[in-house]
Order: sequence, then C-alpha cells, then structure tokens
Amino acid sequence: AAGDENPSAFLGCPDAYVESITSTITDASLRHTLSFGIGLHHAGLTSSDRETVEKMFLNGDIQVLVATATLAWGVNLPAHLVIVKGTEFFDGKTHRYVDYPVTDVLQMMGRAGRPQFDTEGIAVVMVAEGKKIFYKKFLYEPFPVESCLGERMMENINAEIAIGTINSIVEAVGYLSWTFFARRVKMNPSFYGANSDSEEDVEDFFFQTVKNTMKALGDNGCVRLEDDLEKIEDNSAVTTTVLGLAASNYYLQYRTPLQMREGAREVRNAISRMLEANEAQKVSADEKYDASSFTPVIKPKQLQPYEVAVNIEVAAVAHILYSLSQTHEFDEHPVRHNEEEHNAELSEQVPWGPDTSIPLGKKTGPYRFSPIDEDLMASPHTKCFLLLQAYLAKVKLPVTDYVTDTRSVTDQILRLLAAMQYVSLDDASVGGSFDLMCMFAIARQVVQSKSMPGTNPLEKIALPKDAVRKLKSKGTCSLRELRSMPASEAQPLLKSLFERGKKGNSFANSAIRALSAIPLASPEDVKLYCEVEKASGKSIGVLKFDLVVSGNYSHNVGRGGGAKHENKKDGGLFSFMAVLGTYQGRFLLSQKSISGINLRGNKEPAKRSVEMKFDWQQANAHGGMDGGYTILRLLCENVRGMDSEIFVPLR
Repeated sequence: AAGDENPSAFLGCPDAYVESITSTITDASLRHTLSFGIGLHHAGLTSSDRETVEKMFLNGDIQVLVATATLAWGVNLPAHLVIVKGTEFFDGKTHRYVDYPVTDVLQMMGRAGRPQFDTEGIAVVMVAEGKKIFYKKFLYEPFPVESCLGERMMENINAEIAIGTINSIVEAVGYLSWTFFARRVKMNPSFYGANSDSEEDVEDFFFQTVKNTMKALGDNGCVRLEDDLEKIEDNSAVTTTVLGLAASNYYLQYRTPLQMREGAREVRNAISRMLEANEAQKVSADEKYDASSFTPVIKPKQLQPYEVAVNIEVAAVAHILYSLSQTHEFDEHPVRHNEEEHNAELSEQVPWGPDTSIPLGKKTGPYRFSPIDEDLMASPHTKCFLLLQAYLAKVKLPVTDYVTDTRSVTDQILRLLAAMQYVSLDDASVGGSFDLMCMFAIARQVVQSKSMPGTNPLEKIALPKDAVRKLKSKGTCSLRELRSMPASEAQPLLKSLFERGKKGNSFANSAIRALSAIPLASPEDVKLYCEVEKASGKSIGVLKFDLVVSGNYSHNVGRGGGAKHENKKDGGLFSFMAVLGTYQGRFLLSQKSISGINLRGNKEPAKRSVEMKFDWQQANAHGGMDGGYTILRLLCENVRGMDSEIFVPLR
C-alpha cells in the first residue's frame, strides 16, 4: 500500500468513520494501525478494544487483522486469506521456542474461507525448510487422536481414590482398562511405551503404570499404601489422605498440597517467633502479660477488637502469598521473551521484591535488582509473586500483557488459599495453629479488598488525607471502634473531618453510608458445655452462639465520597470465619466458615446459629488459670479491620 502511495488500500470505509472509531480506542498502537485498515487482536487489549476490532473486521471496515494464535480457537473471524507467519512460539516453562501443536495450525488454517462469500479459502503456512515435509504430510492426511490421560495420570487416579472408586491396586488397573487410554495403548503400544499389543504386555504395562503412579502419589503424601512399594501386589489396599483430598477437592496438581503444607508450617513458625518477640518486648516494658506463656490479659465474656501487630500481619500475609506463588500451579504461567527485564523493573517498585526477605526482616528494603538475581527474574513463580504485590499495592504494570497475567493469577489465588487452609487443618494439634488459621482469613481480606497488609482500614472509607490522624487524636484508632459508635456520635464525628459546604456535606454523607454498610458482627447467647460421645466415650466440647451481623448495604454505597469502599462488587453478601483456639499455646480447637450473610436492603440484623465442636481435653490442658478459657475469634473475610475476639470460660 505504501509503495502504491495508497495508505487507505486496506480500508473498507470512509476516513471520517475510522476517525470516529479510533477516538474510542484506548490502545495507542491499535489506534494508529486502524487508520490504515489494519487491526490488532491480542490478550493485552481491553475487552472494548477487542470487540471493536472484531466488529470492524467482520463488517469489512478493515481488511487486515494481525492476531495471536489463540484467536483461532476462541473467536469466529473467517477471512479469504490466512497467513500463519510461523509455527513456533516461546514457551516460558522451558525457556525456548517450541512448535505449535498440529491441531492449532489446522485451526488457524480453518479460518480461511468466508461462508456465503467465498467458494474457496487460501492459507499460507510459513515454516522452516526442514519441517516442510512433516507439515505437508499432516495437513493433507488424517492422523490418529491419542489419549492425554498419561499426562494427568496422577491427578485422575488420586481423584478416584479420594472419592472411593479405587481402593486397591487391582481396582486401579481395572479403572485404566476401561479408558480411552487403554484402547490406544492396545492400538499404538510403542507410542505409550508398552512392549507390544499382546494381552500379557498390555496388562504388565498397566500394572507398571499404576505402580509408578502410586509411588508418585505416595511420595507426595496423597495416598497411603498398605504394603511396601517393592512388595506391592494386585490386592494391596490404598487409601487417601488429607493431601490427596485437597488435590481432588480443589483441583490441584498432585505435588501442590505437599508444598502448601510446608509453606503453611513455615508461616506458622514465623508467626510464633514474631509473637514471642513482640510479647517479650511488652513484658520488658512492664505490660500486663504472662511472660512464661506469652498470653494476654483476660477479659471474660467481653467482646474486643482482634488486632494483629503490623509486622506480624505483613510478614504472615507476604509469606502465605509467596508460598502459593511458588506452587506447581504456576509452573506454566507465561514468562515471555525478555520479560525478565520487566520483572526486574517491577521488583524494584513493589513493596517486598521477589521474595519474603524484607517482610520477614532478614533484609532491609527497598529491594534493588542485582545481576545475581537474573535467573530469579525468569521464573514464572517470581513473576506471580510480583504481580500479586502490584495488584495489592496498585503499582503500574510495565506492559499490557501483565494486566491479563494478573487476572489469571488473582482468579486462582482465593481457591489456592482455601486449599492451603484445608491442608493446614491437619496440623491443628500443633502450637501456633490458631494464629495461622486467623491469618488465612486476613489474607483473604487483603486480596478481596485489594489493599496491602498493614495499612489502616480507615483509609478505605474515602476520608480526607489527614482524617486518620484527626480520628486518632479524638480517641478513635480503628475502623471497628468507629463502626461500633452509635449513629448519633459517628455522623457528627465524620462530618467534622470534611470541609464545610455543599461539596463537603456530599462527601461526608457518602462516607457515612459507606461506614453503615460495613458489617458489624457480634456473638450473642454464647453457650459452652461438655458432652460425652456415646460411641467412643470421649469428652467433646460444644460451643453454641448466634452470629448477629448488622449493616445497611445499598446500591449507592461506594459512589462519590465512598468510592473506595471495598464491598461494591459482592452484592451485599458477606462471609465470616469463626475460629476457636486455646488460651495457652495457641492451639486450634475448631474452625467454621459462615457464608451468605445478606445485608442488602435488610433493616434488621442478620442472625445465624453456629455450633462448633472441639476436643474438651485439649482445651482444658491449655486453658490457663481460673478454670480455663478458650478464645473465639470472628473474622469478616470481605472487610479488613472488623475482626473481634471474646474469651469464653470453660467452667
């Protein structure tokens, strides 16, 4: 077009129309190319830009579309001519260029030819000379469809064991024999590694496959074998474990739960060390703490705010998110060519850098990139941790591709967090498990509210810059204190923080609405008693209470002065976690999730009956003085700063 001095050669519409369309495009490169009749289509574009490009190409307003390979699968945009510029892509997992699957190339070629317009389509595949014969063969001749079960054999067998379909080795072999995998092994044995298609060799291959699968699952704690692996027989029994159930229930790779357990233990130990250090400092400052057990002063049956020291909250949440980003779930997260340079740049802008050395106090910040960390920046796990920090701290991302990458990470993180919490329940009998369980709820608060741990929750109500300082000077130091005030006291206090006038009143009213929408939870009619289990004769503790949640959530919350309110998207539904622990040793006794608390349009408080059962003997052993106590903590998983705790006597 440039050679013919006709820059509008690929335009199928008037220049004025294109100019009106490009004015709505946010991507600068796309805005420029559209004026020449050339569109761009990739994951880094906003959804509105992609929709505009697709519509213009379908309508013939533009005649050339440059797209990524994924377009062939997701969007129906036929063309007269399709050019596949290359058959390789950069694989971030192996850090090299690899070939597209033949099926992908066929899908790309399948876009050639427009129904109702063309009688034929033209596809041009540009390929290296050495691969020309290979592609000719498979493009013009049908090829067999092979099974992919072998690539996910561990996950599939583990899931069947978890739900009870498979209970022994012979049942696992029988399960395999009914799959498409078994059919293809018999038809194409060499492709799968079987010696031949004879019945004896196929059965031996199935048995060896099951044996190797059980070994892999056993090494990663997902199953428990009755016999030693070397002495395994057809009737050897196999049972699932907590890690196996976690992999099955939360759709994890079979190696991930073991990583989660190790990560949770590291977090628990770090919390314990920091709690002991913090409380030892308080003891030395003549605070009222029991120096021998590091436990706080008891205020029986009095609901009080549950607040975690800033250094502990930051370190714990950082370590939890870091542990999740290091799991095998993110092994294939894309690290594109030269993106290690973007990761190095981003690592200097986010609060913690590429690991947890800064939040754990091992190094002082801020992080500065060093050439020795070059390999670290090429890791998909490092990139995930950096993207999580950028998401929470609202750091500008270096390229548009990182926007899509961030979405893929944040879409998974709550599921992985729930899985890690489930895995850690297996360590409930270990000291410090009580605080660890509470930290999972705080980590969920941080992710859902899109805020950094350690920041003041009062900042989420769109108050003036110096409002937090003014509130503290007036004796209100926390969001829960402010929310617990009667309306007759809270409203004048909030209005005093804004400038006088119509605009100031508008912002103040928005802040008041945002504050009233925040859920205020409290336990009522708390009862704790012991009962004997008839079957085992074991003493079981029972805690019953009514969870009462008040709040006035409406569609108007979050607008104007309340634009920073964190619950705009949840539809007024809130979730809580009740955590029961021992007074001494911080052992977890019980945990219960309470979801679906609806405050939208409800003038009356919502009420939910809760029952928690626990080991009565363990609670008494670590109950402390005066007959013993347990600690009940209520944590809202959607809003930071509204958590509370109450000491419940055992006697």
